[in-house]
Amino acid sequence: MSLIETLTLGLVQYAVVRQGEVRIIERRGKFVRIAEPGVAILLSLWGYGESIGRFRISEIRHDQMGRVFVSPRMAVAIIPTRMQVDDYPKESIITRDNATVFIDAVVYYRVMDPHKAVYEVRDYVAALQKLVQSALRDECGKYELDELLVSRDKINTALRTQLDEATDPWGIKVDRVEIKDIDLGEFGRILAEQRAAETRRRTEITQAEGLKRAAILTAEGEQESAVLSARGRREATILQAQAEKEATILRAEAAKQAEILAAEARAEATIKLREAEALGYAKLKDVLAGSADPQLLRVLELQTAHRVGEKLADGKATKVFLPAGVENVFGLVAGAFDAAKDAR
Repeated sequence: MSLIETLTLGLVQYAVVRQGEVRIIERRGKFVRIAEPGVAILLSLWGYGESIGRFRISEIRHDQMGRVFVSPRMAVAIIPTRMQVDDYPKESIITRDNATVFIDAVVYYRVMDPHKAVYEVRDYVAALQKLVQSALRDECGKYELDELLVSRDKINTALRTQLDEATDPWGIKVDRVEIKDIDLGEFGRILAEQRAAETRRRTEITQAEGLKRAAILTAEGEQESAVLSARGRREATILQAQAEKEATILRAEAAKQAEILAAEARAEATIKLREAEALGYAKLKDVLAGSADPQLLRVLELQTAHRVGEKLADGKATKVFLPAGVENVFGLVAGAFDAAKDAR
């Protein structure tokens, strides 16, 4: 390039413009054109013709402590057309409930019209930074502290719209705004203490409710246990009473059945005795000689003895005919009287 400039005796100069950048070409302080990426030829005319303009364009820098600051500088007007990201310093913001917080924002923007960015505003980088400060204070001041902490998306959208409209006359397009950090400062410590106190309060309430619930469950368990125990005793008593009732009924039915059987036996014995009287003792004895029931024969003998005794006691009788074997009958009667005396 220097050789070409020497051969042209300084009438022509060359400039290389990198991709993603443009340069502003002026002639004697007046805008001529915008140099696109590539090799740009300037008719310098020994310094009285075209030249690359120099403008005041600030730069966002970070120091060794991590702090951000805006550094103004005069430089050759190399305007980047690619997306630019500027991380601005923290700004002091007062919320609607008079809480002071510190907010820093990150702005993504692009220079759409380099001519406007250079000639419509002085130092568009610094101007955009001041505009971000004003927009942050204006928008965040609408919220209370609690709302501010949970409304970042809404604030980001509102800031992007506001900044895009404000920078449109500068030929700048704001694509995105992000709140990077919200530093609560002293309010952060106070808020942390409040949250810790609230957490302790909730923990105590939870523990108290747990103890209360445990006591209630214990009382309900004891009550249910007592109810079940009483119900068990009542059912056991009922079952025992039913068992005793059934046993009594069974005993009564057994006694009734025994009485019925005894009555039937007595009735049958009476019938047989009457039949025996009709037949006579001797014949009946012959009939019952092979009987397997000796008690029936004994009762018959007693009955016969009773009849003979009645006839002997009657003074009107002059003759008494005794059946054969009557001595056995009298022996039985005597034995019966002796057994009765012994029983008394």
